[in-house]
Amino acid sequence: MGESNQTKASIGQSLVQLCQTKEISKISVQEITAAATINRQTFYYHFPDKKSLIQWIYHHDALVFLTAEDISLDNWEEAALRMLKAMKDSADFYRKSVIYDREILMNSFFAITEPLFQRLFQGVDIDQQLTTKDIQFYSRFFSYGCGGILESWLRNDFPESPLEIATQLFRLAKDVEFFSYQIYEQEEQ
Repeated sequence: MGESNQTKASIGQSLVQLCQTKEISKISVQEITAAATINRQTFYYHFPDKKSLIQWIYHHDALVFLTAEDISLDNWEEAALRMLKAMKDSADFYRKSVIYDREILMNSFFAITEPLFQRLFQGVDIDQQLTTKDIQFYSRFFSYGCGGILESWLRNDFPESPLEIATQLFRLAKDVEFFSYQIYEQEEQ
């Protein structure tokens, strides 16, 4: 990890730790820099504001698990589980950050999952029955649906385990694939 990324990680970890005792809206950049033992200029060199820092933490702590090129319908559950476990490990930060500004997580999540779902749909559409418009709509639908489940899970203090959520997401994907195939078969007859 380069020096710049180490500094960003230190700043991010400081915010995550501060969230154990305070709401994000009550945490100042000055408190973050003091906890990270850096000056304000260093903070602003790396991040224009607190929201950018939050987004960086999302991408490097949890959402990173959804960015692998080899994610498929068969290993989606594993990637989602790793993301959910990372979020649960820093529960105070994730819950408080969604309460602070839900759009940061939602926009970051959608930016990653919508293209991911497009890849997944293209991968299972072997006979190329779906139009580009279909794939875009289905991808947006699943991205928003999963984002809503994620937001609810964070806001409600993690009522299910990461494994339960990941398993449900995997079952949903497999059920959609199964029923889509059945419908396709019926139409062919």
